[in-house]
Amino acid sequence: MTSIFMRAGRPRTAGFAAMFIASAVVLAGCSGGGGGGDHDQVNAGDLVSKLPAAKGEVDVLKWNLPGEPETLDPANTVYYPSGTVVRNLCDSLITANPDFTLKPNLATFEVKSPTQIVYTINKDAKFWDGSPVTAEDVAYTLNRVRDPKYVLSFIMINVKSVDVTGVDEVTVNFATPDELFANEMQNIGIIQKAYTEKQGDKFGTAAGGVMCSGPYKLGKWSPGNSLTMTRNDDYWNKDVRPLAKTVKFSFIGDATALAQALDSGEIDGSYEVPASAIPVLKKSSAGRLVFGPSTQGVNINITTPDGVTADPQVRQAFQHALDRDAIAKVVYHGAATANFTAVTPATWPKAETDIYQAGYDEIAAARKYDLEAAKKLVEASDYDGTPIVMAVQAGDETISRVAQLVQQQAKSVGLTVEIRSLQPLVFTEAGYDATKRKGIDMMLQSNFNATADPLEPMGFTYLPGQPYNYTEFDNPAVTKLLTDARQSFDAKERAKMVVEAQVIIEQDASAIPVVSTNTTTFLNNRLTGAVTSFAYWSLASMTYIGSAN
Repeated sequence: MTSIFMRAGRPRTAGFAAMFIASAVVLAGCSGGGGGGDHDQVNAGDLVSKLPAAKGEVDVLKWNLPGEPETLDPANTVYYPSGTVVRNLCDSLITANPDFTLKPNLATFEVKSPTQIVYTINKDAKFWDGSPVTAEDVAYTLNRVRDPKYVLSFIMINVKSVDVTGVDEVTVNFATPDELFANEMQNIGIIQKAYTEKQGDKFGTAAGGVMCSGPYKLGKWSPGNSLTMTRNDDYWNKDVRPLAKTVKFSFIGDATALAQALDSGEIDGSYEVPASAIPVLKKSSAGRLVFGPSTQGVNINITTPDGVTADPQVRQAFQHALDRDAIAKVVYHGAATANFTAVTPATWPKAETDIYQAGYDEIAAARKYDLEAAKKLVEASDYDGTPIVMAVQAGDETISRVAQLVQQQAKSVGLTVEIRSLQPLVFTEAGYDATKRKGIDMMLQSNFNATADPLEPMGFTYLPGQPYNYTEFDNPAVTKLLTDARQSFDAKERAKMVVEAQVIIEQDASAIPVVSTNTTTFLNNRLTGAVTSFAYWSLASMTYIGSAN
């Protein structure tokens, strides 16, 4: 399961700054991996947001994605591979810095009132074909995303209208105030209206491509093999100059094969390095392995409103049966820590950490590792020994190891878990298509959110009708709390409402959190400059990487 993605611009008014900074998380790096040789183990506390700046250009950057993009349509770009590519192709109205703070990009904006924002498009902005990025293109993009068939439509649920109100001006009016909207604009890549309409259903596919204004242009996409981007030498934003002339993405999903390719120099770098590859790559003389701050985590998500996992006592039994600390240590080699709530702590707005921490600590204490408590819950439930089917992505060695430990720990309290491997594309589709989840009780999934605001992942998952609400969770109190919180611009009051909603949500236990994970990056010694925090996913990450000499 995943959430969303982002981009930005430059501050314009006090209103802009207040909305932005209130939900920005600053996770500053403090130390990191070295050059070659037998590197010291990088511990979870040694987090680095960005490597030293590059000194020169490179002709070709060979980068691996954890899978092949399922689409390049920005309206549905909600997974690691597609997001990494689209963020380099398609500018958004705002964008992120490596420390998760935000800034303007295609536009500046002014908050006219709690129910109106006006965006002013940069007059220099132009698409790859040389035509200007117009207010009509921006309004078209935002109105298109409002269609519920797109995953990112959640961002737009409070939008009343999006209108062109000037030559370079777009006005967004809201039915109710929406504190989340402005920051979420980093998640929507602006597309050219004429090109999109011409391509129709082919838009975002290997056959149809996209037309955007970003620092890289889409080159050749060979399905099942590779995807290339070429530098946009006419990029409108003169403050950004990509250092790699060409980026070639590979789709190696096997951890052993990826480790060999990185260690041999066949591949220059990769985000989302599998945990099983860490022991090999931390000793590599070819490059460095770096852990960065991240909003990512791993959850077991209940995927059906009925069946064997409908019993809340079965769900709560899993909460006590998991030895999260052992899983983090044995499987993740220091790149993860135990997590006890569906929303990872790194998602909390920094200024309100004390409010969120108090709520988190109470839940963590209530669901600590306790086999006897888990056994009693199973005995008191209606569980009859029917196998509980847990889906995992085939070829993901890290998740497979976690699944095996979950299976063993569940068995020790009387729960039978059957692990079912799904091919990567099918597993991805099952994340948003209920027809692909038939016969599956749970999915062991990596998850993340792109905005440092709990309302993003909680809204996607616990409001009625949203794409990741697998169990059809519909609690009026939660809906009111999350709705009221999204309408509030008082960060402390918002935090209190979110924590109150979280108590009810965690009692339902439709998500069984396992660990929170760091972003794990490997980069060849000939290169530097990489963003190594999870902010990489919300910005044009490939533009930073260049020669170390």
